[in-house]
Amino acid sequence: MRLAALTGLYVAVVCSAQIGANKVVRLPFTHLDAPGGVYSIGIALALVQLAHHSGVTRRDGALNAQLMIGTGFAGSAVLAAYIAIVVHSHPAFPNAAFDRAVGSTWRIVGSSLAAFIVSETVDNLVGAPLRGRVHDAVRVVASSAVSAPIDSAVFLVLAFGSSGLDFFDGQLVGKIASAVLIGIPLVVLGRRLLPAPLARADTLAPAASADAH
Repeated sequence: MRLAALTGLYVAVVCSAQIGANKVVRLPFTHLDAPGGVYSIGIALALVQLAHHSGVTRRDGALNAQLMIGTGFAGSAVLAAYIAIVVHSHPAFPNAAFDRAVGSTWRIVGSSLAAFIVSETVDNLVGAPLRGRVHDAVRVVASSAVSAPIDSAVFLVLAFGSSGLDFFDGQLVGKIASAVLIGIPLVVLGRRLLPAPLARADTLAPAASADAH
């Protein structure tokens, strides 16, 4: 139930980010610009880190987090495909507003999918071994510091071409700031509100062994 709730929120956040990425925004308190989906990164990262705590062992948590990432990937793919179908469907009456507003979303989503599966998997690979070894705030910062540059470079080039790298600084700063200002508080709050998974009797020994390594 806990993982299902986190996964539902994760898919909603990821799909919202794809829509928001259609608009380039000016980041507050800076002169930097970035696609609007950058604000959701902190929430998505927090949910991945919380998924690490949905399993009894680190391995279980990592598998749950990867399952959640895969579901987000699938949800984004469905969004991209459906929008592409609607945009290319013959309109019942002249109205190009929808096409102008979200017509490029399929490209944004497609580019995001390529960056998404790589960067989120890196988040998982970095964050999972740190579970229980360092404070959750350190896990968020460490995983974000590794994955954010990868995600930013891949997404911007695929979505906007080489000119997309003009937004690299803003994308990177926005993601790191989002992870720190949004991700860390959400992880800390989520750990308090969501109950820890209960170990079954037949998994107590393996769990202890796994967490000891």
